[in-house]
Order: sequence, then structure tokens, then C-alpha cells
Amino acid sequence: MTHAVARVVLESPLPQLDRVFEYEIPVELRGQLREGMRVKVPLRSGGRVVGGYVVELTDDPEYTGRLAKVEQLVSGARVLPPELARLARAVADRQAGTMSDVLRLAIPARSARLEGRWLDDETGERAGRAAAAAPVLSSHTSLEASYGPELLDALRGDTPVRWSLRVPVGVAGATPRALRTLVEMAAELVAMSRSAIVLVPDYRDLDLAIAAAEEVLPTASVRRFDSRLKPMPRYEQFLRALEPVPQLVVGTRAAVYAPAHRLGGILMWDDDDESFREPHAPYAHAREVALMRAQQQNCAVILAGHAPSLEAARLLSTGWLHEVRPLRPQRPKVIPAAATLGDESAQREARIPSSAWRAAREGLDRGPVLVQVGRAGYRPYLACASCRTPASCSFCGGRLQQHGPGGVPSCAVCGRPHADWTCRECGEAKLRSGGIGHQRTAEELGRAFPGARIVLADGEERLVAVDATPQLVVATRGAEPVPEGGYRAVLLLDVEGALARESLGATEAAMRAWSNAAALVADDGAVILAGQPSPPLIALRDWQQTKWASAELAERRELHFPPAVRVGVITGNELEVDTAVRRLTDLDAVEVQVLGPVPDPEQHDRARAVIRFSYRDGVTVAAALKSELIAQASASRRRAGGRGTPSSTLRVQLDAPDVF
Repeated sequence: MTHAVARVVLESPLPQLDRVFEYEIPVELRGQLREGMRVKVPLRSGGRVVGGYVVELTDDPEYTGRLAKVEQLVSGARVLPPELARLARAVADRQAGTMSDVLRLAIPARSARLEGRWLDDETGERAGRAAAAAPVLSSHTSLEASYGPELLDALRGDTPVRWSLRVPVGVAGATPRALRTLVEMAAELVAMSRSAIVLVPDYRDLDLAIAAAEEVLPTASVRRFDSRLKPMPRYEQFLRALEPVPQLVVGTRAAVYAPAHRLGGILMWDDDDESFREPHAPYAHAREVALMRAQQQNCAVILAGHAPSLEAARLLSTGWLHEVRPLRPQRPKVIPAAATLGDESAQREARIPSSAWRAAREGLDRGPVLVQVGRAGYRPYLACASCRTPASCSFCGGRLQQHGPGGVPSCAVCGRPHADWTCRECGEAKLRSGGIGHQRTAEELGRAFPGARIVLADGEERLVAVDATPQLVVATRGAEPVPEGGYRAVLLLDVEGALARESLGATEAAMRAWSNAAALVADDGAVILAGQPSPPLIALRDWQQTKWASAELAERRELHFPPAVRVGVITGNELEVDTAVRRLTDLDAVEVQVLGPVPDPEQHDRARAVIRFSYRDGVTVAAALKSELIAQASASRRRAGGRGTPSSTLRVQLDAPDVF
């Protein structure tokens, strides 16, 4: 059936253009144009032509005047399926953003040549894949052994599950049991002719999850959504995911938007990892997008981790999620270490308690040993040797650091060297370490364990796995490579420093990082926890992270801190922020707490206000802020006479991290 009118969403970040526009379909394009295709359309203002996506075809336009015509059909590929369009609209509305910004994150950059080959293959390999039966899998005895047959029955049932999943600890072969469990659950959905999406924080987990997936599914059924891929292979994976066959999509945060035929479930590993936070507008966290998509498409959602996030704890407390544990609770052997340092000078210099040193020594006789440290670099913080004042750059005020032994202190912000630094408080010229990084720790461990092989792992080194030979692996939090068979000992150092960070989420982040490292220990290994007893360390020792998260959430409810409430940050010039705040405070039957406005600490010519509001009022608050963004942008455009860049500086970020 041919239609005469196309409803189009424009590729424009301007909030006043964030709506559906109607265009007449030229006669020569009628019958060719379909929902989800890219088009070029004119804008009446300025005579411009912009890109857009067709979201609906109709013969009954809402606009009664004369419609402009679609300028060009860019491609016959239907890259915006209806379910993805609905999700993008919902995410934009929740975050007071634009649908165009969401689609920019969801749909990779186009490769016309690749897309043309894919379209031409409609009767070839692509048709063969569409006609193929769902892959046949062998029985996953590990799932049934860990959780019982009831878990598989629930996963295969007609009612989509909503689980907060506690996963097994340890390493099986070269894959963490936790990741393997999640992949096998996803593979069960694919075996039921449903697609599944597995979300992981970064490339390390992605490589491991892909390897596990290809052990239980044909390689052709696994899609890799990886931001590190070059544009053409990235777009190829997206096009393949559009095909009407059951597939397993494995990827980082943008994979939450992946097209998936008959989506059966979204499974998310370690949902509190900061890599899932979207740094671009509209700043939607991948977990929140996953929850919205699961509701829209009536599919399963599983949040898995050794240390459940406080957001998962909140959903558990409301009954929206249900906790699922292995039949036989598993936990690593965690041993609190006495604070007393070793007697030998090398041990004392390496800041290793005696019990930790003995565990590392014994572990090295049998295989790899992990030493987790809190900071990257050599001496990431420097201070005056006399008065302990933090050393700062004389030019920009940034902190000074040292990159290696004998290296000249330099600014961590602007990079300027400070060979002749003197303290602004006392005039002293000598510096001391204000903190030790993983490189300096490795140097000290080399003296404490002479002859041992030392391996460094941090955010810059692409190190996913290590072999089972004896070696000391010094890793920053989250960068721990996976050893074959697990570590013979895991040393968690500087735990008190992690808890001392001035951030609301410091303890939660530390608990997650410690738990993930501890879970990599071998079945007969031990985890040494170097720090004074405290509630989070006791919870880690007893492997009671869920209980700790519930207690922490209860405290935040009393103090009205996230995730018990939602928060947002409004920035702009003083008048813009005041106007936006006034719009919120004028809302009926909506309670919004406003903190500020105050000068923005990062932009001194801007003001900043923090807002707190309930989840129930989120839709109303977001709509009000979106209206203000549109009003400010339209007013600035009128002041500019429709020419040039609009001068409005108002910005809104809902669910902003690290506000408190």
C-alpha cells in the first residue's frame, strides 16, 4: 500500500525541533519509502535541508496546510525499527533531552558502500540466514547445577523474569564463572528463537564474553557491539543485527540500543560500573535504558554482579526485581590482614602486612598472584616534605605528579614541569609522596619479592588475560586480567584510602572493585584484605554485599540521597538557571528540592543548581525542564534574528553522577 505523507524525526540537536514533522511524499518515491529509512527534508527556516528518519507513513496528516516534500530518499535500509524509535523517544522524554541525541548514540555512522552491498544481498546470504533455524545448543549443565532446573524453567517461561542475579565466583578455564553464567543464560534465550543482549562495562569483559559466547553458539549468531571497532565493521554489525534471526548481541553501553529480532532479554553485568554512564546528551545510564526497553518490549531483564548496585537494591526493595542466588552459596576465602607491617625493610617499604606477604609468597610458588591498588601512575600526588601541603602547579593550580624514579615533577592538568618547585606555605623545596601509584607499588614489590616476574595492568594497557605461571600482577581497580584457573592469592591494598575519598559513591565503587577482584581467586586460593575492620570490609569478608547495599540504601533514604531520589544539575547563566528553577517551583503537586543556585565550580561565568525529586515526579520534572530548554533556545534564536549560533547556555543533566 502506498502512502502520501511521511512523519519524520529530524537529525537536529535543537530542542525546538524535537518533534515529528510531516512531509508530502513525492509521487516517484511512493511505494519505496518505508518506516525506519533515512531521508533528506527541507526546513522552512533558512532554506536548509537536513537528515531525518521516517517513523510513520500515513494518508491522514494532522497539519491542514500545504506540506513541504521529502527532498531525497537517502537509503532503502530500515535502520530505525519501530521498537527502537519508541525507546529513543521514551529515553529523551525521561532525560529532558532530544530524540535526535539518542539516535546518534543508537545508530552508528553510515557506510554507503557497505549498506549497498548488504541491501543487494537480500536474496543471497542474508536470505539464507533469515531462513535458517535457530542454533541448537548442548545442555548447559553448569546452569542447572548452580541454580537448579527451576531457573531454566523460569527463563524459558512465558512470563519475562526480572532478576538481581548473584553469580558464582572463581574462574573456569580462562573465563570468570560469572560471565560464563550470564552468557549461557542469554544462549538459552537464543535457543528459544529469541534474541538476547548482554551488556558489559569495557573491552576486557567484552573480549571474555565474546569468547564464552562463541563456545555455546555459532559464531555467525554472535554480534559484537564494540566502540573500538572502526566505522565500517561497526556498521556491519549493526546491519547484521537488523536481520530477522535470533542473535546474541554482546557489547558495551551503546549495545543497549541494538536492534534485536524478538528480543527475549537484556542481561547486564556489573551495572554500577562507571563505564555504563553515558557522557553525552541526554546522559541516560545504560541500566535505565535497559529497564525501559524491557518494559516496552516485555522481555527479561537480569542485573548480575558480585556486589549489587544500590539501584538494584532499590528495585529489590520495591519488588520490581527478585534476587536469585546459586543453590549452594559460594564465596571466596577472605582473610582480614593485621595492620602490622613485615619486619624486613623491603616488606615495610612495599607497605605489605606480614600475613599478606606470606600469602603472596606461598601463592607465587603455585601460580599468579594479584595485587590490587587504588591509583595509577608512579607518584600521582606530591606534597611538601615539611608542612605536607599538596603540591600544585604555579601556572594553573593543578596537582603535581611524578611519572617515574628521578622524573621531574609535572602538572597533571597542563603538563608543565616544575624542577624548581617551592612550597607556597613554608618555602620548602623538597617533595614527598602524597599517594603511591601502581608503578611505584610494582617497583617496591620487586624488592620485596626478588626474582618474581612483575606484570602491570591499568586502564592504558590492553591486558585481558594472563597465563598460569608464577607472577605478581599489579593492577588498578577494574583492570585486573583474568588468569587461567584463577589467582592463587589476591591482595587488596590501600582499602582505607578508597573509603576515605570524599564522594557519596566511594564506598559503593570500592565494594564493587574489591568483590570483582576477590572473585578471580582460585578455588583453593585466599583473598587478603589489608585494612582496619569497618562495615564494608566486614560485608566483603562475609560475602554479604547485598545486605550491606540494603543498609546503605536505607541510610540514603533518610538523607534523601540518590538512588533513593533522583537528582539533576541545571547550568547556564544566572538568569537562565533562575528561570528554570522558577518553572520547577511553580509546578502543582510536585515537590522539587532546589540546592543553589551557586557559581559553577568548573565555569566561573555560569551558575549551577542541583535539584532532587522523586521517581514518581520524574516525568513532570523532565517535561518542565524540556519546555524551558525550548523556550530559552527559541528566545535566543529570535534575538539572533534566526542567524548564527543560538546564545542560550542552559544545560540540564538528570541523574548526574558524583553530585554529592
